[in-house]
Amino acid sequence: MPEVFDAAKPEQEDVIDILDIDKRKAWWRDASKRMVKEAGEFPRRVLWGAYHVLPGEKFVTQQQDEEIALLLRAHPITNIKWVLLILVMILAPIIVFGTGLLDVVPFQYRFIGNLVWYLFVLTFSFEIFLQWYYSVFIVTNERIIDIDFDNIMNRQMTTVNLNHVEEPVMTTRGFVKTMFQFGDVTVQTAGEVSTVEIMNVPYPQKVVDVISRLAEDLEKRRERGE
Repeated sequence: MPEVFDAAKPEQEDVIDILDIDKRKAWWRDASKRMVKEAGEFPRRVLWGAYHVLPGEKFVTQQQDEEIALLLRAHPITNIKWVLLILVMILAPIIVFGTGLLDVVPFQYRFIGNLVWYLFVLTFSFEIFLQWYYSVFIVTNERIIDIDFDNIMNRQMTTVNLNHVEEPVMTTRGFVKTMFQFGDVTVQTAGEVSTVEIMNVPYPQKVVDVISRLAEDLEKRRERGE
């Protein structure tokens, strides 16, 4: 009988240890939520995903005790230039053929030319859209990740630990940026990467506030040995 009770004690201790670990992990996950709330933010997704607070999503290099606080892209209004360019490219063949200048060209050649042109326009617009959608700036309770998507074959990722962050700064210049509330965020660091920038991000003052609070919270946790 004593042996049975003695064998059961380690199992109970193991259960307690597991519960303590789960609580600690939950506390780590809650760090970003607390800092976001203190910055006056709440879970939301606006501007077609250009500003996403506490998205609850995962990314490839995410660590076990890491939670995304902000998922950012360039403000959608920055896409107006290439959208207008695509519209001009779409209308160009219609305008040219409407003038009658190419009536002497056989129909099959005009058809093939149109097909090749619109395939090019479709490919061009799709690639630009991918550059906007997959070029993201991620702020977690541990790190800042800057992903620059150049094309399907090439992308660049810059990672900075929050304990290396020295001074995040926002810049908003011009009538358009002020009106639509977007600007640039520059993060000075003490690590190998001296500066991390994200251009034309929505609500830059909120982004700077969240980064500052998360960096300060991480420093306090490191001092407590957590």
